[in-house]
Amino acid sequence: MRTVKIASAVMLFALAVMSHAAESSAPDGPSSVSDDLAAALGGSSPVQDPAADPAGAGPPITLTLSVAGGPAKSVVLRCGDAGDGGSHPDPATACGLLRQVDGDLPRLTYDIDLICPPEYDPHTVGAFGTWAGRPVRFTRTYDNGCEMTALTGPLFRF
Repeated sequence: MRTVKIASAVMLFALAVMSHAAESSAPDGPSSVSDDLAAALGGSSPVQDPAADPAGAGPPITLTLSVAGGPAKSVVLRCGDAGDGGSHPDPATACGLLRQVDGDLPRLTYDIDLICPPEYDPHTVGAFGTWAGRPVRFTRTYDNGCEMTALTGPLFRF
């Protein structure tokens, strides 16, 4: 089981490096990075709704979720003073969670008292982007969806 976690983490790290290189060379900026990342993970490109993404929102953070045996999914999240948006189904709550930890995702502890079953159904998550001018590069594999929810709440629920 530990090998699966390590292999997943290595894969997501490689994708983060690839997306950073694409961000540096792509004229379209972060939206093309999220498309490249989603394509590399085997998922579809995130759908961006301009109406849900108000002008003045902060730089985007691309969130990815990969569940063992299934296709990867990704969404774009924008958090800013002018409003929260992107293609995340609940941007206000997701941005609120990020604000609580100042964009430092390893500090997330949503409901650590949640009792999770000992089943192994790996959920690998990633967040890539910018928070308050600092790069966000976060990947983690949780043993199952319950463990992921206990630590990240609805941030990766899409």
